[in-house]
Amino acid sequence: MLLAQDTASHKSVWAFNGYLKDLQWIRLNKDFSKPVATNLVHNRINLKWNKAEQWAGRLEIRNRLYWGGDVREQPGFKEQLRNQSEAVNLSVNWLDTRSAILHSNLERCWIEFKKPKWNVRAGRQRINWGITNTWSPNDIFNSYNFLDFDYEERPGSDAIKTQYLLNELSHLELAVAGTRNKPIIAANYFTNYRQYDLQANSGFYQGNFTAGLGWAGNIKEAGFKGEAQFHGSKKDGLSNLLVVLEGDYMFKNGWYVSTTFLFNDKGWDSPLDSLNTLVFQVSPRNLMPTKWNFLVNTSKEITPILSGSMSVVYAPGTNLLILFPTLRYNVQTNLDLDFVWQSFFASSSGFEALSHIGFLRAKWSF
Repeated sequence: MLLAQDTASHKSVWAFNGYLKDLQWIRLNKDFSKPVATNLVHNRINLKWNKAEQWAGRLEIRNRLYWGGDVREQPGFKEQLRNQSEAVNLSVNWLDTRSAILHSNLERCWIEFKKPKWNVRAGRQRINWGITNTWSPNDIFNSYNFLDFDYEERPGSDAIKTQYLLNELSHLELAVAGTRNKPIIAANYFTNYRQYDLQANSGFYQGNFTAGLGWAGNIKEAGFKGEAQFHGSKKDGLSNLLVVLEGDYMFKNGWYVSTTFLFNDKGWDSPLDSLNTLVFQVSPRNLMPTKWNFLVNTSKEITPILSGSMSVVYAPGTNLLILFPTLRYNVQTNLDLDFVWQSFFASSSGFEALSHIGFLRAKWSF
C-alpha cells in the first residue's frame, strides 16, 4: 500500500503493509490424550521508507496475544518470546497473567545509505547468509527453528553491515552484531563461478573463531546446495562442525521433492536415557539436537487454491522421527487458511511417540 510520494527530484516514498493471523493449536500426549488448547492472535505492521536512490529505512513491529494452556503449563513460556539474537530488549509485555500474554517487539528498525558500489545498513535487521532452506549453518547471525512455521520473517540482529560490490557477480559483506553475550564479527565473500553461487565466511562468533562455505547450483535439472560451518572454541572439546547437503527437483506433473542431510558433530547419536533430553533450542552452533539428520519434503499444488506438503525428519541413533504435513487453502487473494500437524517420536527404552500438535491458522494480509 503506497502512502505518500512527492514529485521533487529527491522524492520520498512511504509504503505500509502487514498481516493479521489467528493461530489455534492443540497439544496432545503421546497417546492422543489430555489435550491442551492455546490461541495466538499475531499481527505485524511494516513501514518502509525510500528517499531517492541513496536512503532507505524499515520499521516493523510484531504484536502477539497468547492465551490458553501452553501459557499456563509450558516452563519459561514468557522468556521464549524474545529473540535470542537481539542485544537490546525492545519488547514489552502489555498483559502478563497466568493464562494470557500480550507481547510487542520492534522486529526491524534500520536505516541504509547506498552508493553504486557499496552500502551501509545500521540497526535491527536480518543478515541472511544462508543458502540452504531447512538448516543453514552459514546463517551465523540469525539462525531459526524450521518447526516455527508461523515466523516467516525470521529473527533479526542489532548490527551494522556494509556491502561492497567487487563486480557484477561478486560482493563482500562485513557485519558486526551485538548479542546478549559477546558480539559476532564476520565477513562473507559471494561470487558466481560457472553457474554456481559460491560463498565463504570467516570471523568470530561470541569470542570463538568460525569459518564456513556454501554453494548453490544444479546437477542437470536438479538443484544442489550445501553449507559447512566450523566453530572453534577456547575450551577443549567444544569446537564443532555442521554440514548440510540439499537437493531438490520439480517434476513435470507438478510434484516438488527435496532432500536434506544435516551433520552436527556435537549432537546426540545414541538412544536417550530420557526423552526430556531432546531440547530444540536452536543456535548457530546447534541447529538440531541430534547428530545425523535426514529430511524429505514433497509438495504439490492440488488445485489453484489448494496445496499440500509433507516433511519427514529422521535422526538415526536416537530414532528421532518428526512428521510435518501441511495443507493450505487460498480463500481470497489476501486470505489463507492453513492446517499443520507435527508428531514427534524417539527411542529411550523403546520407540515411542513423544507428543502431537495440530494447528489451524487464518492469515489476512493487508
